[in-house]
Amino acid sequence: MRRLLSFLKVFRYDLIVLLMAIRHRDTPGRIKGILAAAILYLVSPVDIIPDAVPLAGVVDDAVIVPAVIYGLTNMLPSHVRRYAETRADQATRYMPVVLIAASLFVLVWLGLIGYGLWRLLFA
Repeated sequence: MRRLLSFLKVFRYDLIVLLMAIRHRDTPGRIKGILAAAILYLVSPVDIIPDAVPLAGVVDDAVIVPAVIYGLTNMLPSHVRRYAETRADQATRYMPVVLIAASLFVLVWLGLIGYGLWRLLFA
């Protein structure tokens, strides 16, 4: 279990580094294109193994997307990677605050939807 959690932390950091690098002007276009394709693969209903297949349908997404992100992070030019790692370190300092704010936003949003449905059905 500890290995899985450490893998997810590394994956999260690599994803943040890659997202920071995408905004840099010296990032090669092929890296941006491959990242866009990986994100589309993640949300697309068309997969190598369909998501309808129990467990195996999710496992292909859980293996392919992190592998692509790890590979793309290693393909970054060194100066872009240094820039992105600096920005990622700054961003991860504020991650708990961002997660709390996002959670509150979602809870308020769901509360407003619930209130609207309640008013619609019972008023």
